Amino acid sequence: MDTKKSILIVVLVGLLATSFYLANFSKDYKSLGKQLKVSHLIYNPDKPLPPFSLVDHNNNQFDNSSLKGQWNLVLFIYTHCPDVCPTELFDMSRLKQLIIKDKKITAPRVVAITFDPLRDTPEVMKKYITNFDKEFIGVSGEQAQIDKLIKPFGTYYERVIYDEDGKPVILKASDKLPESALKNGYVINHTAWVYLLNPEGQIFAGFPSPHKPSAMAKDIERIVNF
Repeated sequence: MDTKKSILIVVLVGLLATSFYLANFSKDYKSLGKQLKVSHLIYNPDKPLPPFSLVDHNNNQFDNSSLKGQWNLVLFIYTHCPDVCPTELFDMSRLKQLIIKDKKITAPRVVAITFDPLRDTPEVMKKYITNFDKEFIGVSGEQAQIDKLIKPFGTYYERVIYDEDGKPVILKASDKLPESALKNGYVINHTAWVYLLNPEGQIFAGFPSPHKPSAMAKDIERIVNF
């Protein structure tokens, strides 16, 4: 191939790349952000999720590719949670029904990832998650993989165990959980945002708690139709 042809190909590839960039990233995200009532636009195309490998509640592999091809609502939970997590999942069930009833967009899939894979095995997740909706997906796996995945979401959690006198002791996510904790029990303090991921598997928007399904449905419609 001669030099002129090589330069021409490079120029064409450059033009195609520029056209793709302008088509996909010239949207007025600032304007969209102002229209949102209960969510925050946190989309950054330059920061994809890190590679991760987990398992869904049917023991199928769940990784980055599993979050592509459709809009997903992702939340982080644990099944021993006494109040926040069941409330979140109940709200997601109501949100799904509102979107289906409205018939303007396809309801995003709901994916709940556990903070607590030691107790929340795929079998436990399946029994728990499907109580809220048969189509919700529960995800478990290795703690290290989960900890890696939650970082770009800005999600935080800490475990609370109890000493011999019954006093609470806070353990950070990186602290080793004592063997006695499983027998004695522990709770997890955590953030409770719900995240909307686009069909490319990237974080697009976040919904802080408390969640309002009706208002969330309208924001999701604005985003999906943007």
